[in-house]
Amino acid sequence: MKIGIVSDIHSNIQAFREVLKEFDARGVEKILCCGDMIGIGINPEEVLQEILKRKDQFVGVLGNHEKYLLEGFPEVVHGDERPMASDEIENHRWNHHFLLSKSREFIQSLNDSELLEIEGKKIYITHYPMFSDGAYKRMIKTPIVEDCQELFRGIQADIYLYGHTHTRSIVQCGEKYYINPGSLGCPGNTNIAKASILTITKESLDYEELNIEYNADEIRNEINELKFPFYKGILKIFYGVDNEKE
Repeated sequence: MKIGIVSDIHSNIQAFREVLKEFDARGVEKILCCGDMIGIGINPEEVLQEILKRKDQFVGVLGNHEKYLLEGFPEVVHGDERPMASDEIENHRWNHHFLLSKSREFIQSLNDSELLEIEGKKIYITHYPMFSDGAYKRMIKTPIVEDCQELFRGIQADIYLYGHTHTRSIVQCGEKYYINPGSLGCPGNTNIAKASILTITKESLDYEELNIEYNADEIRNEINELKFPFYKGILKIFYGVDNEKE
């Protein structure tokens, strides 16, 4: 079976549609998403509509951005260890107000993790490993084997899929794989959407990283025109725009 792996779409419909085209062309049968479908970008509802069209093919989990919608905003931003600024909170609320009732119901139906079995392989999907109280564990962008073993301690699987760091990573330990496909929707200063394809048979496993080109400048221009809350921070942090040079 060919499985498409994505994470951190972040309301980037242009990038998501290009990845879906590639998945369709490659004969992908199932799409696994490690959360953060919404937030940051400007088209959360359009992203969720694409997902709902493929609900029989799609398996997703909650990311921290979906949890902001369902649970409110944290006192401290994970990984940064700082309070969330008021303009960031307003940005999330701006993003949320586009969501229609069916999209909100879909998000409410998601879990923190999923465990699937495909061709005899157990696949664990989460946004990022958590403690028992629901807090995310220490963020590690370039983990080694020991990091992965500690992050996923107590979880029995053959393949572990996660996101959140926006950094692509694959770590193999024996027959176990720890895979972070990177962020599909936050290109930095590139025009690349990151995704992956995992091909599993009873005899073999093959993993391929995808770098799908699209017109990210179009989105940068739209963000500049919309000037929504925290838009300069979004451009700088997630779209590689040096606001000092504007």
